[in-house]
Amino acid sequence: MTVWERLRNPCGWRAGAKQISVDAMLPLLVIPILAVIAAQAFLCTVVVFVVTPVLVYYLHHNFLRFLLRTKFFLMWTITSVLMMMLVFEISVVPLLEILPEENFVFIMCVVGGMWCGYRTKLHADTTVQEAAVSIQSLELGEGSGELCVTCRRRAPPRAYHCRLCQTCILNREYHCKWLDCCIGSSNLKSYLGCLFFSAIAFIYGSNLTMTSVCHPFILIGTVLLPDDCSDVYHQLDIALCFVSALYSLLVGLVLICYLIYHLRLLYSNTTSNERRLDIKNQYDHGMLKNVSRLFCCKT
Repeated sequence: MTVWERLRNPCGWRAGAKQISVDAMLPLLVIPILAVIAAQAFLCTVVVFVVTPVLVYYLHHNFLRFLLRTKFFLMWTITSVLMMMLVFEISVVPLLEILPEENFVFIMCVVGGMWCGYRTKLHADTTVQEAAVSIQSLELGEGSGELCVTCRRRAPPRAYHCRLCQTCILNREYHCKWLDCCIGSSNLKSYLGCLFFSAIAFIYGSNLTMTSVCHPFILIGTVLLPDDCSDVYHQLDIALCFVSALYSLLVGLVLICYLIYHLRLLYSNTTSNERRLDIKNQYDHGMLKNVSRLFCCKT
C-alpha cells in the first residue's frame, strides 16, 4: 500500500489524485525491457519468447489471480499494440520499402480492431451497470427464470454468473482478461470484429515488417515473404523491428484460432461456457472420471 501511495498521479484532477495500481504499471515497464533484451541476439529472442509466457503465468498464479479486477492483462494488450505501432511507423516505414497504400490498409485494420475492442468493453460495462441497477430494484427471487445462487436474482435462460463482473451474463462465453470484460450476447459481434481486424493487422503488419528488414522473395505476383533474416541483429533498431514482427505474427495466429473457435460455436448454436459445462459433466459422470481414478487424479 505504501508503494501504491507513492505511485499516485501528481497532476490535478477534479476528483482528486488518481491512484495507479502496481499491476497496471508492470506491462509499461516489462514489455519494452523484454523487447530490448530480445533484440540483442537470436538466442535472446528465443529465451524471451519462451520465458515470457512462463513469467506471466507465474505472476497470475501467485499474485494477479487474488485481485478481483486486475488491469495487468488489459494494460499488456494496450502496451503491446502501442509498442508495435510505434516500431512500425517510426522504424519500418522510413525504410521506404512499404507503399503508402499498404501502410493505409494496415492503419485501418489497427483502428478497426481498436474500435471493435472499445465497443466490446463499452457494451460489457453497460450490461454490468444495468444488471447492478436491476439487482437493486428487484427483491430476492423476483422475476422470471432460474434463481442464481450467487447474485440471488432471477436470470434469463442461458445466462451464467461471472464472479469477476459479479452479475449474470446472457450467453456468456468467458471473461476475457485481455479486454477486462465478459463476452456475451451484448458484445459478441464487436468481439468477433475485434478478433478479425486485429488478426489481419497483426499478421499483415508482421509480413510488411519482415519483408522490409529481411531479404524477401516473391511468392505470387506482388505478394512477398521473408527469406533470409540472418543479418537483422546487426543493428538494434532493425532487430527491434524483427522482434516486434515475430511477436505480432504469434499474436495474430492465436487470434485467428480464437476467431475460428467462436465461429464454430456460433455454427453449433452454443457457447464456450456451455461447452465447458458439458465437458465437466462428462468428466464427473462419464468415462473420463473412471480414467482419472485409474491414474490417481483428483476428482
